[in-house]
Amino acid sequence: MRNPIRRNKNIGKTQGGRVKDGSASEKLSRIFSRQIWARLSDEEIHDGYIVIEDNPSRDYFHPVSEDEIRKTLDRMPNKLTEHLRAVVMPRLTVSDKRRGVEARRRYSCIILNPFPTTLRVFWSNTPPKKKAVQHYEPWNARWEEDEHGWFQAWDLDELKTYYLFHLLLHELGHINQPWFNSPMRREDFAEDFALTWARKLNVLRRESKSVNTNSLPGVSRKRMTTKNPNRASKAPSQ
Repeated sequence: MRNPIRRNKNIGKTQGGRVKDGSASEKLSRIFSRQIWARLSDEEIHDGYIVIEDNPSRDYFHPVSEDEIRKTLDRMPNKLTEHLRAVVMPRLTVSDKRRGVEARRRYSCIILNPFPTTLRVFWSNTPPKKKAVQHYEPWNARWEEDEHGWFQAWDLDELKTYYLFHLLLHELGHINQPWFNSPMRREDFAEDFALTWARKLNVLRRESKSVNTNSLPGVSRKRMTTKNPNRASKAPSQ
C-alpha cells in the first residue's frame, strides 16, 4: 500500500538539507547504524583506515585530531592496525553520556566520544571509589570537590595523552584480542594491551599504585565486579 505521507524515498536521508550533485545523500558520521559499522568494517581502504569527525556540539570538543591519531597508530606495528577500518569521533549520544562511555569498538571501527569543553566531568555526590582513582592515576586526572559534588578534572595535554594512549589503544586491543566468552576477560585483555603499549612507547608516566584513601574521605572499599557485558570503554562505576 502506498504511503501518502512519504512521497519521496529520499526524504529523511539528508542532514540539515545537505544535497550533493542534485541527489540526497546520507552523512556517515551521523547515521551510525549496524549497517554502517558493518560496511565500514568490510570495506577495503587503501590507506588502511579512515578518520571521521563530526561536530561535537557547543559544550563538547574532540581532544585529539586526525593527525594526532594517525601519528599515534603509526608508532604501532602494522600487524596490530591492519584490521582497523575507521576511527570515528561522533557527537556524544544521550545513552553514552548517561553511562559515562568514553570510547567503544564497533566491529573493526573505534569510536572516541567528545569531552566537555570545561575539561571537568561530574562524577558523583560522593568521593570516587578506590578502583576509579587507581584507574585514572597513571594518566594524572585530578579529583575536585565543590558544593555540587565531586568532579574529575584534566589538563588538556594529559587528556590528549589519555585519549591517544589509553582509549584509542584500549579499543585497538579489542580489535586484536582472541575470542573470549567472558566479557571481563575481554576487558582485561584490552586494558593490559593499552597499558603495555603505553609503557613500550614511553608514554605512561607512572605505574598505578596503592591509593591513599585518606585524601579522599569516604572512598568505598567495597570490591567491584563487572556485571554488564559491554565492549565500551567507560569510566569505572561511580
